[in-house]
Amino acid sequence: MGFNLGGLGDKVQGLMNTVKDGNIGELLQKLPLDKLPLDQLLDKLPLEQLLSSPFLQKFTSFGSLKELLQSGGFSGSSAEDLKSLPQEQLDEHVNKTTSFGSLKDMLLKAAEFYAQRK
Repeated sequence: MGFNLGGLGDKVQGLMNTVKDGNIGELLQKLPLDKLPLDQLLDKLPLEQLLSSPFLQKFTSFGSLKELLQSGGFSGSSAEDLKSLPQEQLDEHVNKTTSFGSLKDMLLKAAEFYAQRK
């Protein structure tokens, strides 16, 4: 059982089922990412590729995701760890230490950045 916001869940699942490694940029351009809740974004997006060092160095003062997380006192060091960290605290940290208002805002920009580079 998944989510279904007026068929949005079905659309997202269909796109996810058809994506191959070389088509992530195309997928990111087609998904209505701004409509998805943060937990769905964390589950659906290729976080390791999106929150890359080039993205973080360009849009934040951090050189890596590990550095960003450690500066906030979080024990995680990878994109996969984001799923288990307290979202409200992550949002607060991202808001205080970057130009993004929340983790979701940062992920949306990362998806845009990734899609433009592919």
